[in-house]
Amino acid sequence: MIDYQKYNLDSFKLFVENILSKKFKGKFNYSDIKGRVETILLGETSRLTAKSFRNVISTLDEDFDKFCKLFFKNHPASKLKSLENNTNKLEILFNPLLNSKAQLSKASCIKETRLGELFKNRFNELYAYEAYGLAIAVGLKPSQLFNYFYGDGERPLVGIEV
Repeated sequence: MIDYQKYNLDSFKLFVENILSKKFKGKFNYSDIKGRVETILLGETSRLTAKSFRNVISTLDEDFDKFCKLFFKNHPASKLKSLENNTNKLEILFNPLLNSKAQLSKASCIKETRLGELFKNRFNELYAYEAYGLAIAVGLKPSQLFNYFYGDGERPLVGIEV
């Protein structure tokens, strides 16, 4: 499926440190921002959770979608085939509801067993690279999905690009 090592906590910390250095180094709030980022990441394991990922980007006041595009630049997720252009209005309306977990697994690059766990009872353990893959698979901007899950964002409409 996917090599999570590319998107783990260590690679994220390096990526964030680069932004901190470029954006805040030498400014009076550098140590405050750096401390807030470290506090957010304190309890993380090697696989970075989606919630902490979102909170760090918010703390850095970065454009979420641009950040994701850079950090996840080689992520293999793809849009579900059923969401691609179609002229049949009936299919357009109902296809997003008819996808199987196997199709979502393939498009998001999340193992089907892991996806099943997330659907059942482990949503709070959703990793950043998994949330990103789900956003791509259902045709959403990553910010829409992350803000819906972990912020005050509205429920996004799957398959409707904005």
